[in-house]
Amino acid sequence: MDEKHDPREDYLPYGFMERELAFKLLAAHALVDAEFFDWLRSDPENAAAQLHIRLTNADIEYLSKVVEWDSIGTDAPAIRERLHLDQVTNSW
Repeated sequence: MDEKHDPREDYLPYGFMERELAFKLLAAHALVDAEFFDWLRSDPENAAAQLHIRLTNADIEYLSKVVEWDSIGTDAPAIRERLHLDQVTNSW
């Protein structure tokens, strides 16, 4: 066996519902947090790990090659501004 075996691909770390929630959490966090957005875009594995989400190689490829980061990045600042996050995150 020439290629090193990657145990990450032996099983999916989550069931369907958990997987759906994990990706919704990643998307929501990236939408509201510009630094996380940049981190998820450039280093999806470690950014997801910050939220205790384990990605498979297929997940990493999806986040690296399929997600249209440039288009999202164009719209995200206006969405963040309209959410008025300072009023909800600084009020606690």
